[in-house]
Amino acid sequence: MNITQEPLTELTKKIQISLDKNDYEKEVNESLKSYQRKASMPGFRPGKVPFGLVKKMYGKAILADKLNQLVSDNLNNYINEQKLPVLGYPMPLSDPEDFDDNDQREQFEFAFELALMPEFELNLNDKVANYIRIEASEEDIQKTIDNILQGNPVITLPETIGADDRVSVVLAEADDKGEEIEGGFGKEFTFHMDQIKSAEAREQLIGKEVGAEFIFNFSKALESEEAAFKILELEEDQEDIAKADFNMIIDEVTHEENAVLDEELYAKIFPGDEIKDEQTFSSKIKEVIERQHVSESDRYFFTKAVDQLIETFDAPLPDDFLKRWLVYNSEGKLSDKDIESEYDTKYANSIKWQIIEAELLKNNEDLKVKDEDVREKMRSYLFANIGLSQVDEDMSKRMEGIVDTMLENKEEYQRLHNELFERKLAAYFKEQMTLQEETMTYADFVAKLNEENNNKNETTDE
Repeated sequence: MNITQEPLTELTKKIQISLDKNDYEKEVNESLKSYQRKASMPGFRPGKVPFGLVKKMYGKAILADKLNQLVSDNLNNYINEQKLPVLGYPMPLSDPEDFDDNDQREQFEFAFELALMPEFELNLNDKVANYIRIEASEEDIQKTIDNILQGNPVITLPETIGADDRVSVVLAEADDKGEEIEGGFGKEFTFHMDQIKSAEAREQLIGKEVGAEFIFNFSKALESEEAAFKILELEEDQEDIAKADFNMIIDEVTHEENAVLDEELYAKIFPGDEIKDEQTFSSKIKEVIERQHVSESDRYFFTKAVDQLIETFDAPLPDDFLKRWLVYNSEGKLSDKDIESEYDTKYANSIKWQIIEAELLKNNEDLKVKDEDVREKMRSYLFANIGLSQVDEDMSKRMEGIVDTMLENKEEYQRLHNELFERKLAAYFKEQMTLQEETMTYADFVAKLNEENNNKNETTDE
């Protein structure tokens, strides 16, 4: 075997691989003998098919497979040994099927063209990047407090129905005389007074005591047979029941009122924090809201930092090779015209970022995302609510099995990997770049994003 390289341009090389009979014959014959031991053909006992016949039938395919494997392995080894900073991966200069019909030859030639990473200096210290800190507005704080008050109601069980109460009842289908129908429809369920649309029905209900028994019609109360059908959860063959009268017994009344701001509520929302007054509680809410928005600020900052690094990237690219390489690897999905029209605005930027990433990883081992990092991220997604004290050895094995199963999905693995890598890069950029901080409310932040997206779309349309 002989491997040589020669420069084509400043950033591209040609790699020539020559294979002779000694390089592949032994492996090809071993594979053919393996086929021979398994082959079954009319007129021959299993495993006794003549070697020459097996070679005639399978020789080409096995030769092609072995040659491709040898070329691929040795090309990769050569690139690693020569420490060639390859951009993308090599592109064959000849049709890989050319040799299929030439199995009589004893020597084969394979040629590849590859692009090299351009040399450039990446200095983050001279980069200035905007960082938006999202500040909780008074409106945001009050809205959150209101939601907390509504979400933690004070519940009482009054003896009579009020206008905003929840009512639990027992129903029995009644005839036109108000008598319960033996074997008729019956149900226990709960409804809220807000669902009662008829003023007459509301008047009938309000003030009724627990235990009261009377005739009630839901289709009239809801002013809709369809609504009655849904609230009673009837089957398709029970449409007539939706408009029926019911003997109804009030079983329980539940009244809810918003919580009040007191130390009991503060302790419930922030256990362990000794909050004594509304001002401290509001300050804590503000802190929580702003902490929740940090990931959005970081994501915006990261996007802008990446855009700046791409815009200021000043190293040359092997554009001619890359355009051909993109078409080749699209497997017929893209044409030269497609690539040419979007190369500068889309593909070149993606390649620049690939080069920048490689440079960052080359000089910063801590930025690399390890397999265990991805596994730990998946564990946190799946088992965040399980305390370590609850996990014994058997449960731990089962949990790891679930993690293994989830990460068999390559797309999910890559998604988690990318998420972790982006976080590492964002933190690194924040350390290395000079930050110009800007503070705004979340509403202003969203408006800014929408404006930028609209401007970007208008530019794209042009």
